[in-house]
Amino acid sequence: MVSHIRLSQSDLLLLHKNKDTVFLQIHFGGISVDLSHYTQRVMESHELYSAHLRETRTLKVYLPNGVRRKPGQPVLYCHDGLEFFTHGRIATLNNQLMAEEGTAALVIVGIAVNKAHRTDDYAPDGIRHESYNRFVTEECIPFIENRYGFHTSLDSRFMAGISLGGAASLDLYLQYPQWFHKLLLFSGAFNGSALETAQNKLDLSDLAAFMLVGQEETAVATKRGPLDILTANRTMKHLLQTRGASLYYVEATGTHLWGFWQSHIPEALRWLNRQLTMNV
Repeated sequence: MVSHIRLSQSDLLLLHKNKDTVFLQIHFGGISVDLSHYTQRVMESHELYSAHLRETRTLKVYLPNGVRRKPGQPVLYCHDGLEFFTHGRIATLNNQLMAEEGTAALVIVGIAVNKAHRTDDYAPDGIRHESYNRFVTEECIPFIENRYGFHTSLDSRFMAGISLGGAASLDLYLQYPQWFHKLLLFSGAFNGSALETAQNKLDLSDLAAFMLVGQEETAVATKRGPLDILTANRTMKHLLQTRGASLYYVEATGTHLWGFWQSHIPEALRWLNRQLTMNV
Protein backbone atom coordinates (compact mmCIF):
# COMPACT_ATOMS: atom_id res chain seq x y z
CA MET A 1 0.00 0.00 0.00
CA VAL A 2 1.37 3.42 -0.98
CA SER A 3 0.31 6.52 0.91
CA HIS A 4 0.53 9.96 -0.70
CA ILE A 5 1.00 13.05 1.45
CA ARG A 6 0.29 16.52 0.10
CA LEU A 7 2.37 19.25 1.74
CA SER A 8 0.87 22.68 2.36
CA GLN A 9 2.75 25.97 2.15
CA SER A 10 3.26 25.82 5.89
CA ASP A 11 5.15 22.58 5.55
CA LEU A 12 8.93 22.85 5.56
CA LEU A 13 11.58 21.09 3.53
CA LEU A 14 14.94 21.31 5.19
CA LEU A 15 18.09 20.42 3.26
CA HIS A 16 21.57 20.56 4.70
CA LYS A 17 24.93 18.82 4.23
CA ASN A 18 27.81 17.47 6.22
CA LYS A 19 31.02 15.95 4.88
CA ASP A 20 29.50 12.51 4.29
CA THR A 21 25.78 12.72 3.69
CA VAL A 22 23.03 14.91 2.35
CA PHE A 23 20.24 15.00 4.93
CA LEU A 24 16.66 15.66 3.90
CA GLN A 25 14.01 16.21 6.53
CA ILE A 26 10.36 16.87 5.73
CA HIS A 27 8.23 18.48 8.42
CA PHE A 28 4.45 18.30 8.16
CA GLY A 29 1.62 18.36 10.68
CA GLY A 30 4.04 18.17 13.60
CA ILE A 31 5.71 15.05 12.18
CA SER A 32 9.34 14.95 10.99
CA VAL A 33 10.39 12.38 8.39
CA ASP A 34 14.14 11.78 8.04
CA LEU A 35 15.30 10.71 4.57
CA SER A 36 18.99 10.92 5.41
CA HIS A 37 19.62 7.30 4.50
CA TYR A 38 20.04 8.43 0.89
CA THR A 39 23.60 9.59 0.21
CA GLN A 40 25.04 11.24 -2.83
CA ARG A 41 27.20 9.18 -5.14
CA VAL A 42 28.84 9.41 -8.54
CA MET A 43 29.55 6.50 -10.89
CA GLU A 44 32.18 6.95 -13.60
CA SER A 45 33.55 4.59 -16.26
CA HIS A 46 36.93 4.62 -17.98
CA GLU A 47 38.43 2.60 -20.82
CA LEU A 48 42.06 1.87 -19.98
CA TYR A 49 44.39 0.31 -22.52
CA SER A 50 46.84 -2.17 -21.00
CA ALA A 51 50.21 -2.60 -22.65
CA HIS A 52 50.76 -5.71 -20.51
CA LEU A 53 47.52 -7.42 -21.58
CA ARG A 54 47.38 -5.79 -25.04
CA GLU A 55 43.71 -4.98 -24.63
CA THR A 56 41.39 -2.36 -23.19
CA ARG A 57 39.70 -2.88 -19.83
CA THR A 58 36.71 -1.03 -18.42
CA LEU A 59 37.13 0.47 -14.96
CA LYS A 60 33.93 1.44 -13.16
CA VAL A 61 34.48 3.83 -10.27
CA TYR A 62 32.04 4.49 -7.44
CA LEU A 63 32.67 7.82 -5.70
CA PRO A 64 30.58 8.34 -2.56
CA ASN A 65 29.66 12.01 -2.28
CA GLY A 66 31.71 12.62 -5.43
CA VAL A 67 34.98 12.65 -3.46
CA ARG A 68 37.98 14.06 -5.29
CA ARG A 69 41.63 14.65 -4.45
CA LYS A 70 41.63 13.42 -0.89
CA PRO A 71 45.05 12.17 0.25
CA GLY A 72 44.83 8.79 1.92
CA GLN A 73 41.35 8.13 0.50
CA PRO A 74 40.39 4.47 1.14
CA VAL A 75 39.93 2.59 -2.13
CA LEU A 76 38.71 -0.95 -2.75
CA TYR A 77 39.74 -2.60 -6.04
CA CYS A 78 37.53 -5.50 -7.17
CA HIS A 79 38.17 -8.29 -9.67
CA ASP A 80 35.02 -9.22 -11.61
CA GLY A 81 34.40 -5.58 -10.91
CA LEU A 82 31.27 -4.93 -12.95
CA GLU A 83 29.58 -7.93 -11.34
CA PHE A 84 30.40 -6.59 -7.88
CA PHE A 85 28.20 -3.59 -8.76
CA THR A 86 25.40 -5.46 -10.55
CA HIS A 87 25.16 -8.84 -8.81
CA GLY A 88 26.82 -7.85 -5.53
CA ARG A 89 25.13 -4.42 -5.22
CA ILE A 90 28.24 -3.25 -3.42
CA ALA A 91 27.70 0.47 -4.11
CA THR A 92 24.15 0.40 -2.73
CA LEU A 93 25.21 -1.61 0.31
CA ASN A 94 28.12 0.73 1.00
CA ASN A 95 25.79 3.72 0.73
CA GLN A 96 23.46 2.16 3.28
CA LEU A 97 26.29 1.49 5.74
CA MET A 98 27.60 5.03 5.38
CA ALA A 99 24.17 6.49 6.12
CA GLU A 100 23.03 4.08 8.83
CA GLU A 101 26.29 3.22 10.61
CA GLY A 102 28.64 6.07 9.73
CA THR A 103 31.21 3.95 7.93
CA ALA A 104 33.97 5.61 5.91
CA ALA A 105 33.41 7.08 2.45
CA LEU A 106 34.94 4.19 0.50
CA VAL A 107 35.79 4.52 -3.19
CA ILE A 108 35.22 1.28 -5.10
CA VAL A 109 36.98 0.48 -8.39
CA GLY A 110 35.50 -2.37 -10.40
CA ILE A 111 38.01 -3.91 -12.82
CA ALA A 112 36.07 -5.56 -15.64
CA VAL A 113 36.90 -9.19 -16.31
CA ASN A 114 37.81 -10.55 -19.74
CA LYS A 115 35.58 -13.62 -19.54
CA ALA A 116 37.42 -15.40 -22.34
CA HIS A 117 40.67 -15.18 -20.35
CA ARG A 118 39.37 -15.21 -16.77
CA THR A 119 41.27 -18.34 -15.75
CA ASP A 120 44.38 -17.24 -17.66
CA ASP A 121 44.33 -13.89 -15.83
CA TYR A 122 43.19 -14.83 -12.33
CA ALA A 123 44.65 -18.28 -11.64
CA PRO A 124 48.11 -18.01 -10.03
CA ASP A 125 49.39 -20.52 -12.61
CA GLY A 126 47.45 -18.93 -15.49
CA ILE A 127 49.36 -18.11 -18.67
CA ARG A 128 48.48 -14.40 -18.44
CA HIS A 129 48.51 -14.09 -14.66
CA GLU A 130 51.79 -12.20 -14.34
CA SER A 131 50.71 -9.80 -17.09
CA TYR A 132 47.43 -9.26 -15.27
CA ASN A 133 49.25 -8.57 -11.99
CA ARG A 134 51.40 -5.98 -13.75
CA PHE A 135 48.31 -4.43 -15.32
CA VAL A 136 46.78 -3.96 -11.86
CA THR A 137 49.90 -2.63 -10.15
CA GLU A 138 51.60 -0.70 -12.95
CA GLU A 139 48.63 0.57 -14.97
CA CYS A 140 45.31 0.39 -13.14
CA ILE A 141 46.29 1.74 -9.71
CA PRO A 142 48.50 4.57 -11.05
CA PHE A 143 45.72 5.58 -13.45
CA ILE A 144 43.12 5.77 -10.67
CA GLU A 145 45.36 7.57 -8.21
CA ASN A 146 46.57 10.09 -10.77
CA ARG A 147 43.11 10.64 -12.22
CA TYR A 148 41.48 11.31 -8.87
CA GLY A 149 44.46 12.52 -6.84
CA PHE A 150 43.98 9.97 -4.07
CA HIS A 151 47.59 8.81 -3.51
CA THR A 152 46.23 6.08 -1.28
CA SER A 153 48.45 4.64 1.45
CA LEU A 154 49.06 0.92 1.79
CA ASP A 155 46.81 0.75 4.85
CA SER A 156 43.85 2.28 2.99
CA ARG A 157 44.12 0.28 -0.25
CA PHE A 158 42.07 -2.93 -0.37
CA MET A 159 41.38 -5.68 -2.88
CA ALA A 160 38.38 -7.99 -3.23
CA GLY A 161 37.60 -11.05 -5.29
CA ILE A 162 35.13 -13.90 -5.55
CA SER A 163 36.11 -17.47 -6.44
CA LEU A 164 39.12 -17.33 -8.77
CA GLY A 165 39.22 -13.57 -8.19
CA GLY A 166 39.82 -14.34 -4.53
CA ALA A 167 42.82 -16.44 -5.51
CA ALA A 168 44.04 -13.57 -7.71
CA SER A 169 43.68 -11.12 -4.82
CA LEU A 170 45.69 -13.26 -2.44
CA ASP A 171 48.37 -13.93 -5.04
CA LEU A 172 48.69 -10.20 -5.74
CA TYR A 173 49.47 -9.70 -2.07
CA LEU A 174 51.92 -12.61 -2.02
CA GLN A 175 53.75 -11.30 -5.10
CA TYR A 176 53.37 -7.54 -4.49
CA PRO A 177 52.97 -6.91 -0.73
CA GLN A 178 54.03 -3.30 -1.28
CA TRP A 179 50.69 -2.72 -3.05
CA PHE A 180 48.15 -4.68 -1.02
CA HIS A 181 47.99 -6.36 2.37
CA LYS A 182 44.28 -6.07 3.23
CA LEU A 183 41.91 -8.33 1.32
CA LEU A 184 38.28 -9.40 1.01
CA LEU A 185 38.22 -13.03 -0.12
CA PHE A 186 34.84 -14.52 -1.03
CA SER A 187 34.95 -18.30 -1.63
CA GLY A 188 38.52 -18.18 -2.88
CA ALA A 189 39.19 -20.89 -5.48
CA PHE A 190 42.59 -21.82 -4.05
CA ASN A 191 44.09 -24.61 -6.14
CA GLY A 192 47.34 -26.44 -5.52
CA SER A 193 49.44 -23.64 -6.99
CA ALA A 194 47.86 -21.02 -4.71
CA LEU A 195 48.31 -23.20 -1.64
CA GLU A 196 51.94 -23.93 -2.54
CA THR A 197 52.75 -20.23 -2.97
CA ALA A 198 51.36 -19.44 0.48
CA GLN A 199 53.13 -22.43 2.02
CA ASN A 200 56.48 -21.19 0.72
CA LYS A 201 56.13 -17.87 2.56
CA LEU A 202 57.62 -17.80 6.05
CA ASP A 203 56.14 -14.57 7.42
CA LEU A 204 52.71 -13.20 6.51
CA SER A 205 52.21 -11.10 9.63
CA ASP A 206 51.41 -7.97 7.61
CA LEU A 207 48.37 -9.63 5.97
CA ALA A 208 44.83 -8.90 7.16
CA ALA A 209 41.95 -10.59 5.36
CA PHE A 210 38.21 -11.19 5.51
CA MET A 211 37.57 -14.76 4.34
CA LEU A 212 34.13 -16.17 3.54
CA VAL A 213 33.29 -19.67 2.35
CA GLY A 214 30.03 -21.58 2.00
CA GLN A 215 29.53 -24.89 3.75
CA GLU A 216 27.98 -26.35 0.59
CA GLU A 217 30.97 -25.44 -1.61
CA THR A 218 32.44 -28.93 -1.62
CA ALA A 219 32.26 -29.75 -5.35
CA VAL A 220 32.23 -26.51 -7.33
CA ALA A 221 32.42 -26.92 -11.10
CA THR A 222 35.43 -25.19 -12.68
CA LYS A 223 37.15 -25.35 -16.07
CA ARG A 224 39.68 -27.65 -14.46
CA GLY A 225 37.10 -29.95 -12.90
CA PRO A 226 35.29 -30.00 -9.54
CA LEU A 227 37.00 -28.11 -6.71
CA ASP A 228 36.35 -28.55 -2.99
CA ILE A 229 36.46 -24.85 -2.15
CA LEU A 230 35.42 -25.40 1.47
CA THR A 231 38.40 -27.64 2.18
CA ALA A 232 40.71 -25.38 0.17
CA ASN A 233 39.69 -22.38 2.29
CA ARG A 234 40.15 -24.29 5.52
CA THR A 235 43.63 -25.31 4.37
CA MET A 236 44.48 -21.76 3.27
CA LYS A 237 43.20 -20.38 6.58
CA HIS A 238 45.59 -22.69 8.45
CA LEU A 239 48.54 -21.77 6.21
CA LEU A 240 47.95 -18.04 6.59
CA GLN A 241 47.30 -18.04 10.32
CA THR A 242 50.34 -20.17 11.15
CA ARG A 243 52.43 -17.59 9.29
CA GLY A 244 51.08 -14.70 11.33
CA ALA A 245 48.20 -13.38 9.21
CA SER A 246 45.22 -11.72 10.89
CA LEU A 247 42.03 -13.32 9.57
CA TYR A 248 38.31 -12.73 10.02
CA TYR A 249 37.13 -16.13 8.86
CA VAL A 250 33.48 -16.96 8.20
CA GLU A 251 31.94 -20.31 7.28
CA ALA A 252 28.23 -20.00 6.60
CA THR A 253 25.39 -21.84 4.91
CA GLY A 254 25.71 -21.05 1.22
CA THR A 255 26.72 -22.12 -2.26
CA HIS A 256 29.01 -20.73 -4.95
CA LEU A 257 26.62 -17.99 -6.08
CA TRP A 258 26.40 -14.20 -6.02
CA GLY A 259 23.35 -14.31 -3.76
CA PHE A 260 25.50 -15.87 -1.03
CA TRP A 261 28.36 -13.41 -1.46
CA GLN A 262 26.05 -10.40 -1.66
CA SER A 263 24.44 -11.32 1.65
CA HIS A 264 27.85 -11.09 3.35
CA ILE A 265 29.18 -7.95 1.63
CA PRO A 266 27.91 -5.69 4.47
CA GLU A 267 29.82 -7.84 6.99
CA ALA A 268 32.95 -7.58 4.84
CA LEU A 269 32.59 -3.79 4.52
CA ARG A 270 32.19 -3.46 8.30
CA TRP A 271 35.42 -5.43 8.72
CA LEU A 272 37.10 -3.13 6.20
CA ASN A 273 35.89 -0.08 8.11
CA ARG A 274 37.36 -1.47 11.35
CA GLN A 275 40.70 -1.82 9.58
CA LEU A 276 40.55 1.88 8.72
CA THR A 277 39.71 2.94 12.26
CA MET A 278 42.66 0.90 13.54
CA ASN A 279 44.95 3.11 11.43
CA VAL A 280 43.67 6.40 12.86
